[in-house]
Amino acid sequence: MFQAFAVAFGKPAPYATLDDGGDRVVYSPQALIDVAPTVVALVSKGELPGGCEACAGALTIHYLKHGPLGFSRIRTWAGVGGRGRFGAVLPWTVRNDIDNGPTLVTREEVSERGCSATTEELITLTPKGPVKIAAIVISTVYTPTPDAPGASDHLSGKIEPIVRGERFAVVLTGTETVRQMFKREGDVFATRDPGATGC
Repeated sequence: MFQAFAVAFGKPAPYATLDDGGDRVVYSPQALIDVAPTVVALVSKGELPGGCEACAGALTIHYLKHGPLGFSRIRTWAGVGGRGRFGAVLPWTVRNDIDNGPTLVTREEVSERGCSATTEELITLTPKGPVKIAAIVISTVYTPTPDAPGASDHLSGKIEPIVRGERFAVVLTGTETVRQMFKREGDVFATRDPGATGC
């Protein structure tokens, strides 16, 4: 992984540089994922040490060709999967049960006026590059306040794989049960079912 990083960034890990705004960003490798017989995806995080709340860390993905002589860079995608706060990247995992390729899942927490929600962005690492296949709401909690009256509401759930590469569902339970079906439409997964709306 560190050899792949050195080829991708042209520097050994960790690599520090200044972004366009003059802030110091530190890049370090996180995962090396096979996406095709001779192609790998290097997932790296770029974080701003001691960053303010508005400072955004983000993931960068490099596609590299892997052969007997080592790695060679193919293409780079910066800012994949959303941006974190306080200089950090969003939490993320990789799943292999949703789409035909490995799927990067980033998670973001949002909170405002008595409402908090968790959203997930699903990005499949296809042989040609990362493709955002869906964005879902995985939990919501609404607590009435004087400024935002109403009934309390809470939903939480998970992704339920059905047919890999074709269909999955988001199942939420709490004050009610919501099942939202996502079906493949071209490169993405779309739904016509109502789901949790988030904040």
